[in-house]
Amino acid sequence: MVKTYSKGARRRAKRAAGTESGLDLPGLAAVTRREPNGRTRRSMADRDPSIDPLAVRCRHVGIQPDAAGLREVRSPWFGCRAGRAMAAAVRDHDERSRLWDAIQHMRRVQVAMDRAIGAPSRHARCLRLLVPVEAMSADAETPPVDERSDEERLRDATRASMRVEGWLGYTDKPARSEALRVVVDDGEVRDVAGLLSALRCVSDGLRAREMVWRGRG
Repeated sequence: MVKTYSKGARRRAKRAAGTESGLDLPGLAAVTRREPNGRTRRSMADRDPSIDPLAVRCRHVGIQPDAAGLREVRSPWFGCRAGRAMAAAVRDHDERSRLWDAIQHMRRVQVAMDRAIGAPSRHARCLRLLVPVEAMSADAETPPVDERSDEERLRDATRASMRVEGWLGYTDKPARSEALRVVVDDGEVRDVAGLLSALRCVSDGLRAREMVWRGRG
């Protein structure tokens, strides 16, 4: 017995096969997705050039480079070893900000001292500054005009450096050495507890808080 199908069933079968007439016609070409302004839709990495560097930061700190991870590592302290070690050990955002201020202050003081004594920058990205430039030329990395005399610059830099050294005196010597090596020279972090102890001392000094002993032993 031959099974018969209704007209509606045959129409649905033809539609599923491709066309109402049952002909095997080629499919439609893929449609290029576009943005509201008409340009071809770009990937997230194309729209935000910082995505790739942020993904590298995620790998450095061991988190997934998803939306939450990328948002987390946008914080400036994830850009250096001292900042990453500090952020891994401290979860409170306000304390992270205070300790990051301490890191930045230590670096500014060291840069001012290096400039005052005529020393080159400690970081490779600035080695090009050793190349002589025209007397009246300047670029984005040229420091602002400083009208102080050489003696005044050296005196102010020395005063600021001695102040930081005094704050670091409220922790133990290994912690002090760790902070200077990691913060100033971007060295590998070997003593996280010592680094945090030293940074908290500098943070206390910056906020004019009463200094307390934070050393070990």
